[in-house]
Amino acid sequence: MHVYYCKKCKQDSVSPICEHCGMQIASLRQNERFKWCHIRTPLGDTPTLLGALKLLALSVIGLLLAIFLGELIVSPDKKNAMMIISASGLLPWSLILFAVCAAAILLVLGLRGQEELHFVLDSRGAHLQVWISPTRIKCLTRFVAFDRYNLSQAPDGNLRMLVDEQHLLWNDVSRCEIRRHAGRIDLYRPGSFRFMSLYPEVEEMQSIEAYLQQNMKHLAR
Repeated sequence: MHVYYCKKCKQDSVSPICEHCGMQIASLRQNERFKWCHIRTPLGDTPTLLGALKLLALSVIGLLLAIFLGELIVSPDKKNAMMIISASGLLPWSLILFAVCAAAILLVLGLRGQEELHFVLDSRGAHLQVWISPTRIKCLTRFVAFDRYNLSQAPDGNLRMLVDEQHLLWNDVSRCEIRRHAGRIDLYRPGSFRFMSLYPEVEEMQSIEAYLQQNMKHLAR
């Protein structure tokens, strides 16, 4: 949703004239923003799933390299370093370890259930809040404490809980990948993996692309 933020009454308005106080909203460009909600299941989210499996694969490969280099340094017979990889059964066991850990990751992502992603894009950057319908299992799989005092009531009357919050300034974005076929925009920080993925509504995709280009002119240099 494309809105304007009124600093006087601290509410959003779909028009430059505030719907709540009736005053003209000053500095429209500074107070212009997009906000929307996207509901997803982590197990069915391809970037989340592939990112977790990629990190697991890198960890297993790193473990094998550490064992190989350790044996290469310590052992007087350098052939033992090759033998420990090929003939000791370490490679099959590493594949079994990868399979077991991958199954555990799928189980954890499946137990997380649905989550609501609330996005806000303003003149400063991109902001994300992740809300869930809390249960002890959902909180455990996210490594957050289940606390009844942190619950709030959603507009539909159901209880929900804020489990994650991210903020990314436009000047900190080092790369922006627009994937129209997937309905996703990936934002990267310098020297890091994908930091935030935006899931715009289809009818607002072009408007959000133009808004991003307007606020991230440093990427066009």
